[in-house]
Amino acid sequence: MFEEFMNHKCNIYHLKDGTVDVGYGIKDGTVKKTGSTAVIKEQPCHFHTKVGDTVRIVQNKPFSSADGEIKLSLPAGVDIRKNDTVEDCGNGLKYRAGIPRTVHGNHHIIVELYREGGIKAAL
Repeated sequence: MFEEFMNHKCNIYHLKDGTVDVGYGIKDGTVKKTGSTAVIKEQPCHFHTKVGDTVRIVQNKPFSSADGEIKLSLPAGVDIRKNDTVEDCGNGLKYRAGIPRTVHGNHHIIVELYREGGIKAAL
């Protein structure tokens, strides 16, 4: 029953410590960056899509962007952390994860996902 509810798939990328070259030979090693490969691939999940709680297209110059927030349900025990990047396997959109919350003891996990700035953002 609950497995049928998980009708989508997502990839989860954890943050890793990295260095950033700011130029002139200066490097900063205290930066958290999204990993280049997904730690969890093709994870069964459910993206809640209801009116008022979904991604909206905003017309900007010179291109439009996809902004908004959405809820994600995951089975209990999935390793998702605050600020992880979650990629929807269905459409390729990437979101930033909020604080994961367990529901009904340890039945499943709900996470608020955020997307800002579309192509111009860090995602």
